[in-house]
Amino acid sequence: MPRSRHVVALVAFVLVLAACSSPMDQPTPEPSQATATPTPTPVLPEPVAVTSGSATITVQPLDPEAVPAVTPVDDGSVRLSVSVGEAILTAPSGTTLRALDDGSAVVEDGAGTFVAGISGESPGLRLVQDSPTSVRVTGTAPASLWAASVAVQDAVWGKAEGGKSLAVTPSGWARAWSQAASVGLWSQLVAREPDANSPSMRAQLECHQLGAPDKDTWNLEPWRPDVSAVDMIAARCNPE
Repeated sequence: MPRSRHVVALVAFVLVLAACSSPMDQPTPEPSQATATPTPTPVLPEPVAVTSGSATITVQPLDPEAVPAVTPVDDGSVRLSVSVGEAILTAPSGTTLRALDDGSAVVEDGAGTFVAGISGESPGLRLVQDSPTSVRVTGTAPASLWAASVAVQDAVWGKAEGGKSLAVTPSGWARAWSQAASVGLWSQLVAREPDANSPSMRAQLECHQLGAPDKDTWNLEPWRPDVSAVDMIAARCNPE
């Protein structure tokens, strides 16, 4: 075969191969790997210490924009305001923090004795159990809380028309009803005055807490009968 014809045949063969090539035969480029942008971790405010008596409760706001404010009260109790969001309240070392059914909570020592109580002042605010030593503040923001270690300011025995009478002076925190205040009142009263430890005295105490919170003193008599709640209220806390 002449050289020129050989070259023409070779060129034609190369062109045929090129025409028969499919795009599928070409290597597929690797997709570019997008670099994920890390989500910044929110910086929470510093924890705040709230101290009443021997109890120091740690408050950790869970919103970066929260602004906790602590206001001491003359009677030794403390008011706490958290501007926005939720918060975690943690009990002092060696104690537990127990949430109650009404949304208040009590700090108790290892023997289950009342150490302090916390109640919410904002409508709809609740303290719910977070762990054995902490509660979570939920509900309306801003959150306004009241913590106190004293429920009974004074208790003095005297005489009434039927015999002995115990004049109990509750703290301002205890006058603002909550289950935590009920626990604190009874615990501190019987620790201070063991002779007050009877079902009738406890019922009279609870009746005064609900029905006569603003009286200077709550007068409880051990000789009064133990009656139903309805009868106790009907007798204005003084059943005969």
